[in-house]
Amino acid sequence: MNTSLHSSFFSGRSLALLSAVLVSLAVSAPAAMGELKHSDKVFIEKAAKAGQAELQISQIAAERATNSQIREYAHMLVNDHRQMNNDLATLASAKGVTLPAADSKSEKWSGKKPTEFDKDYVDEMADAHEDAISLFEKAAKSEDADVAAFAQKYLPKLQAHYTAARDFKKMY
Repeated sequence: MNTSLHSSFFSGRSLALLSAVLVSLAVSAPAAMGELKHSDKVFIEKAAKAGQAELQISQIAAERATNSQIREYAHMLVNDHRQMNNDLATLASAKGVTLPAADSKSEKWSGKKPTEFDKDYVDEMADAHEDAISLFEKAAKSEDADVAAFAQKYLPKLQAHYTAARDFKKMY
């Protein structure tokens, strides 16, 4: 057998194999490097918008609510959502997700009549937390360990916020 022909054939097979391996690595590299699934990115963005809204509205409620228990509830939500939002910003940064800008809720909530404010606030918080619980329950099952851990960490707080809001609704 001609050695130079054998070397050329072997080199061609080696190059083909090497090319196949490199293409395979290029395709799988983003997943191996921890690229976030679309559903996890959407979770982070939706959780950020919801958290920002609940924080803004609760900051106003902490000042404007007429019922002292609802003001205390609003203060608790401000503290909890501030911490949650900070942790979410850290997670988003680590995952390369840009958080959406907060929508201003202050005009709508600052202009509410005092007689309607408390009821409207607890209605809004019950609805918002019910949605957030659904969002976080799905994210708690994420294949991304960091996303799942974040959702699992804050799910009990969201459930407690919802339960309290639902109980306040019974007053109205």
